[in-house]
Amino acid sequence: MDPKPRKLLLSDSRELEYFIDRSRRRNIYISIKDGKVVLKLPLIGGEERGEAFLREKADWIFKTLKPRPSIAKIPSYFSEGETFTLAGEEYTVCCEIAPKYFYPLFENGRLTVAVFRDFEDHGIDQDSYTDAQARRAIEKRTSEIVEEAFGRLTALTGLYPKKVTVKKMSASWGRCSSNGSISINANVVFYPKECIDYVIIHELCHLRHMDHSREFWELVSRFCPEWKRIRQSMK
Repeated sequence: MDPKPRKLLLSDSRELEYFIDRSRRRNIYISIKDGKVVLKLPLIGGEERGEAFLREKADWIFKTLKPRPSIAKIPSYFSEGETFTLAGEEYTVCCEIAPKYFYPLFENGRLTVAVFRDFEDHGIDQDSYTDAQARRAIEKRTSEIVEEAFGRLTALTGLYPKKVTVKKMSASWGRCSSNGSISINANVVFYPKECIDYVIIHELCHLRHMDHSREFWELVSRFCPEWKRIRQSMK
C-alpha cells in the first residue's frame, strides 16, 4: 500500500483522504479499516475509474468512517467523577472523606471510595489510590456478575462447564477448552446484561459443539434468539 495518503475534493466541498493499494486484480474495490480508506486498484492504471468510484461511494464511506457510540463505558482511569457501566447500570466514582477505611461501596449509582485528609502528608496520590480501590471493587463485582449469570444460564441450557475463569483477554470475549473449562473476558461486564448472557451462552454451547457449525449456531439461537444483533452491537 502506498504510505502517502491522497486527497480527493468532492463536489460538496468535502475532502476525502485515501490510500492506494495495487495488486494483481481486475476489479476496483474500497476497503475501510482502522479509520483508513484504501482504494484497491490493478497493478497498472485505473486511477480515474478509482476516483469516480470513490465519488460514487462517498456517502457510504463517510457513514462508515463515522464512529459508532459504544454501548459500554470502560474508563482507562477510575478517578473521582469518572462514570462507567456494569451490566448495563451506570455508576460514578465518588470519594468520601472517612475517619476509618471501608471497602468501596456500590450504591444508588455510585461507587464510593473512602479517602483520608492526610494523603499528601504520607506521600500518597489520591487519584492513584482511588483508581486502585475502584479496580479492586470492580474486579470483585465482576466475579459476582459472571457467577450469577452462569448460575442462571447453566440451569437454562443444561450445559455445565468443569471450571470457569474470569480474566482480561485481548483477542476474544470467551474461550471454551476441550477439557470443558470456560474463560470469560472480564471486560464483558462493562456491557449490558444481554451481552454478558450471549457471551456465556456462546461458550456453553461450545461444550456440545467445539466448532462454529450450523448445529452450533442453532443451539445458540435456541437460548439466545437475538445473538446476531447482540454480537453486532459489541463490535
